[in-house]
Amino acid sequence: MTTIIWVKFTTPGFHRWPDAPRHRAYLWETHRHLFHVKVTTSVKHDDREIEFHDLLDAAKMLFSTGDGTWSCERMASTLSTALSKDFGRSFRVDVSEDGECGAAVWSGEAM
Repeated sequence: MTTIIWVKFTTPGFHRWPDAPRHRAYLWETHRHLFHVKVTTSVKHDDREIEFHDLLDAAKMLFSTGDGTWSCERMASTLSTALSKDFGRSFRVDVSEDGECGAAVWSGEAM
């Protein structure tokens, strides 16, 4: 059996895609999203190997929208890598734009 834990949060942010194709030209301009972030990792036992609130605090502190041109994929990858470094384990990070479209990244073996 595999047990996973997860935390979620939302944060407003702005980004743009300067290289968007012409039919998505509206993405060239800076626009606002409510980014939805979910962090998942496996644990070895069922008694809070990682305290939820500690993981949530760390994820919120480490999350970044970058220089304003980062994709959801890059935001997720950056957070996953930082959490893996801090906690010494693999993480899956999902980042979506407004809970509608997004990306998931694993920092190690897929869950």
